Amino acid sequence: MNDSDSAQPETKPNRSRGAVRWLIRSGMWLLLAGFAFSYFGQLSFFAELLTNFRTQFCLLFLVALLLARPVKASWLLFGCLLVAIGFSGWDVGKFYLPGEQPVPGDTTIRVMSFNVLANNEEFDVAIAEIEEHDPDVVAVLEYADMWHFVLDALNEKYPHQHRDPRWHGYGIAIFSKFPLEEAKSIPLTEKVIDNPAASVKVRVGDQLIRFIAVHVMSPIRPYRLELRNRQFEEIAGHVNSESEPTILVGDMNCTTSSSYLSGLIETANLRDTRQGFGLHPSWPSIAGVFAVPIDHILVSETIHVHKRYLGDAGGSDHCPVIVDVSVSSNR
Repeated sequence: MNDSDSAQPETKPNRSRGAVRWLIRSGMWLLLAGFAFSYFGQLSFFAELLTNFRTQFCLLFLVALLLARPVKASWLLFGCLLVAIGFSGWDVGKFYLPGEQPVPGDTTIRVMSFNVLANNEEFDVAIAEIEEHDPDVVAVLEYADMWHFVLDALNEKYPHQHRDPRWHGYGIAIFSKFPLEEAKSIPLTEKVIDNPAASVKVRVGDQLIRFIAVHVMSPIRPYRLELRNRQFEEIAGHVNSESEPTILVGDMNCTTSSSYLSGLIETANLRDTRQGFGLHPSWPSIAGVFAVPIDHILVSETIHVHKRYLGDAGGSDHCPVIVDVSVSSNR
């Protein structure tokens, strides 16, 4: 047997390993391209969808970095991965940094936003979740007709209510321990779709706090994305229409990485309550670290956030969001 014959058995495995490495390196470049594309949400429907997955991008980039040497990645690819980790990591890590807050007020109230899922039939579990956290004000989203009767169980604890059920998933309700003033439903993009928001004013001591609950259109198609963005503009207008300290809660169907939601926050002079408390991914509830934070509680600059956390899903596909807040005495 000559030297060329003895080398032959090693050729195919080497080629196979080379092909696998090439495929993995190509996948890394595609991942980087997708991440870069996600910053163009105002130009593309698909880019706007991708912008909500910055955490997932960050985790995948970390895995890619670990594989970079075994697959013989070029220095250019290695450097691009490091830059991408920096950008995506900042989108995740910034919420763990302390943020500026006003001085706390005298009275702290607990607020809960809970998308219960219209077809969720684990009624007792969902009600128990509300009772466990004992919020002073709770917004219930996807308040479908059957929930209208089931949540009568809350009547004794929450005698002050604004309810607007629907047969579909865009009904909404607010339950409060405090008296409500000017409780009303606000139609969003009313000439196109039946999608109300709810607005109430809650009197806590001598302070009147405005509480707005929304469940905007899910952007699963381009025209629904356009409707959602128009709803953000309308919501910002409603927030700016009055001067009371405001708490805006609900299922925004996107993360703050979206320029549309961050635009609402900026235009309405609100603050994300996650700042200093963490990312808090809420949907889908079974996804763990791969979930996305689309359930939000946003507050006026005069509101101090004492605590923020997620509850258990209670049979829903969303985890409820709970915050303890007070209105600054130096407002």
